[in-house]
Amino acid sequence: MDFFDNNSYSKEAEPYPKMEGIKQDYKFGRRLYNSYSGTTSELTTILQYINENISCETSTEMKNVLLKIAIEEMHHLKILGDLLVKLGFTPYYMGSRNNKWCSDNVKYKFYSTDEMLKYNIEGEKDAIREYKNLIELTDQKCIKNLLRRIIKDEENHIKIFNSLQSYE
Repeated sequence: MDFFDNNSYSKEAEPYPKMEGIKQDYKFGRRLYNSYSGTTSELTTILQYINENISCETSTEMKNVLLKIAIEEMHHLKILGDLLVKLGFTPYYMGSRNNKWCSDNVKYKFYSTDEMLKYNIEGEKDAIREYKNLIELTDQKCIKNLLRRIIKDEENHIKIFNSLQSYE
């Protein structure tokens, strides 16, 4: 079963909006750092899924899914980094309060695949909540559309992880 071959996941099905007409916004940019590289950020998620891929002993399929989702999260990190630049910031690996990213943000040990998948689902839900909060904090239509598009990916990750729970 390949979770990435269906058209609903394909980037061609719905492209990411172009970053056009973005105005500098100090307050919003500071808050965006949390999603970029805060404690529960795209950066943390990438490293979480890469670590899970390396540590996974259940199946090659699980390893492949984790790697593919990590790559998708890398795309989100790139988008948010580009957005930070357009908002007038340097994309440092830190949260909104200048707290530097730390490897302690990654959970390294799970007692079961089910525990890992539940943890990942909750992380995706947290990301969605934060993106929805960010949408409320900006009046810039382009940013809202970009974050809504990222949310669709995160929702799809939840579906994939849920499918793996019943599959495993």
